[in-house]
Amino acid sequence: MRVPVQRGGFFISHNARDPSLLARRLSETGAQVLLPSGNKLVLAAWNEFPGQGLCSYGNAAIAYDVDLTNETELKSMVGQREVGHYDQGRLLLSLHQKFGHGFLDKLRGAFGLCIWDGSLGTIITATDNYGIRPVVYSSKNGIFTAASRISHIFLGEGVSSDVDPEAIYHYLFFSAICTPLTIYKDIRKLEPGKAILLKGSSPEKITYYDIGYHPEMSKGESHWVEAIPKAIRRAVASCAPLSNLSKTGCFLSGGTDSSSVVGFYSEIVGSPAKTFSIGFEDPKYNELDFARLAVRHFGAEHSEYIVTPGDVLSLIDKLPEIYDEPFGNASVVPSYYCAKMAKEAGVEVLLGGDGGDEIFGGNERYVKSLVFEKYFLIPGILRTSILEPLLRMSPAVGPFRKAQRYIRRANLRNPMRFFSYNLLAEENPASVFQPEFLAQVDLNCFLDLAKSLYGLAAPAHDTDRLMYIDMKLTITDNDLRKVTHTAEAVGVRVRYPLLDRDLVDFTTSIPPGLKVKPGRNRYIFKRAMEGFLPPEIIKKKKHGMGLPISTWFKKDAKLSELLHDTLFDRTPRICRYVLPEFITKLKYAFAKDTTAYYGDSLWVYLILELWLRRAVPSLERS
Repeated sequence: MRVPVQRGGFFISHNARDPSLLARRLSETGAQVLLPSGNKLVLAAWNEFPGQGLCSYGNAAIAYDVDLTNETELKSMVGQREVGHYDQGRLLLSLHQKFGHGFLDKLRGAFGLCIWDGSLGTIITATDNYGIRPVVYSSKNGIFTAASRISHIFLGEGVSSDVDPEAIYHYLFFSAICTPLTIYKDIRKLEPGKAILLKGSSPEKITYYDIGYHPEMSKGESHWVEAIPKAIRRAVASCAPLSNLSKTGCFLSGGTDSSSVVGFYSEIVGSPAKTFSIGFEDPKYNELDFARLAVRHFGAEHSEYIVTPGDVLSLIDKLPEIYDEPFGNASVVPSYYCAKMAKEAGVEVLLGGDGGDEIFGGNERYVKSLVFEKYFLIPGILRTSILEPLLRMSPAVGPFRKAQRYIRRANLRNPMRFFSYNLLAEENPASVFQPEFLAQVDLNCFLDLAKSLYGLAAPAHDTDRLMYIDMKLTITDNDLRKVTHTAEAVGVRVRYPLLDRDLVDFTTSIPPGLKVKPGRNRYIFKRAMEGFLPPEIIKKKKHGMGLPISTWFKKDAKLSELLHDTLFDRTPRICRYVLPEFITKLKYAFAKDTTAYYGDSLWVYLILELWLRRAVPSLERS
């Protein structure tokens, strides 16, 4: 059975060579199409979900994909008091007419859009503050094309399907291709909080929003303990009235974030939340006991699904369609089946808890970073003249080896240290990649991006700067893409209350020393949620929506066969980039390893191989 891949979203092409032909091609896909008179301009929209559409008014038009949480406030800004009168496209055009591109800073919620203003001769294309509604674009040979999806871009003109070698490296390093890259040389992702202003033929990128950290150090713990629950409740409330309550549900992993969303949502709507959880037979990955704790605590109406190896086999060949480019996060599988279960229960909108770790300091890497920073409390002369020389002369065994590894990582400094726990970071590139590939790639491309983001967050504290990187990479390029794309593939939209802009901005005022303390992540958040969340959930170790794929590769005959047939029994297509000897090395390391490390890594290579087999030949034929 074919996974129903959603086509919803928008498209715009400026300076198209044959606008009429392009319009016909778009119409054949089911899109609404608009050709403003006298312009080489085509706008289109696919109305798969509410908030997607096309609108023209006067000498202006908009194609949009939005899920705004402050529509009532926005309507009051343009003098429209009757809430139901304007459609969203007309509202956005009115806001643009009144405030120019400054209207983007007034929007709350998720949005991707493109506005043509015939009076000014401008086109503005924008994505929201955190990239919930992604926008991709191409500017080639005088033709500017933008859309919600990579596959939409290829409906336009003059876009090459050549693969970007640095995108391959990004993917293998990070399991995803990070903004602004896509897998294709000619197509780029628009960064969160940014817009492209086109006047004539010269695109100009502008920033209308960015996260800035301004901790209020004078306020004590008691202030934040009281303020944090109120801020989260406001954020959840902003999402609660947007959809039919009988068709709204919540992802529930049993962690602090999803449990908080469930609890506040239940309070706000005054009825039990519909919750959906995924489990596994492997107890190391199964968190259903914690989800059930939250269900009993908040009186939720609960559904569960146990993911099996067979579910992986049913989905894996469809992932190239769902994502348009390689995406190696294995938790796409539980995410997909959780959304599918909700859809089958009549739910059309799910609330997710994504973002909490990155705004409240929940990732263990933030705690580890504080441990390494303690090393620099030792005077420099003692470190470099005595301690480090002594350890270099010591045998690499027992406590000496542990101290040597600690100092090596401490001296990396952030953000390099932040990403040093990585297979590629520990290997000699010449032993991993083909020489021809190495000649095309800057091996620092990913770390240079991380350094750039780390610098943009300056002069913030190191903890906040690491959270800033995670907001840009882990949230935008990994978590949001994972959840949004799998949910939309089954016909469900997702809202993220913890990525409400007002909540995110509120958390930037919390002192970083209260977010993360030595040995304690989410310190002030957990204090604030005492009495609201069950104590077992507050104290539990972070787990996340993982997948026991490494175990299944070894124990499930069909998945083992898929892995071996795809990567090991013949020369795979990824050997255009990766040496066959390295794939063999991974194979034997996986066979001996008792952890999930190499199995999880092989999933990343397997997904790339399947994408290359599926996507590249079809593009070469087109």
